[in-house]
Amino acid sequence: MLEEKGKAVEVKGDTVIVMVDRKDKGHCGCCCLCRKEKGFFFLEAANDGKVKVGDSVIVRIDDSGLLKGVFFIYALPVIGFITGIISAYYVPFLSLKMVIFLSVFTAFWYYGLKKGNETGKRMKPEIIRRDNGTEGKG
Repeated sequence: MLEEKGKAVEVKGDTVIVMVDRKDKGHCGCCCLCRKEKGFFFLEAANDGKVKVGDSVIVRIDDSGLLKGVFFIYALPVIGFITGIISAYYVPFLSLKMVIFLSVFTAFWYYGLKKGNETGKRMKPEIIRRDNGTEGKG
């Protein structure tokens, strides 16, 4: 489990937008959970209703869910690319080869993107503590 410190900057129902504390160069930004605006990183986290704008919080990120999402989004298109090449290899007509390759690759890419996004939504980071030491969700 990864934990990040930050400050709640916006509350939208059961979601809170957290401005994440900056990390050393090269350490942060590789998981794609945050969005970057004007040099700051923002992360959406599940809110149990106790977090208010301005609260300092600690956010827990389930890294196993992150790994699954990355697999679906990046590895499945590569597998689709290879499968498309192998499938098209056995077809004698060039135009049909292209159609088969593009169909297989697109199907894998679309499925990977869809499943990766579903996994990301299910594994939403959650607030585990507020600045005063009380426990949040978790």
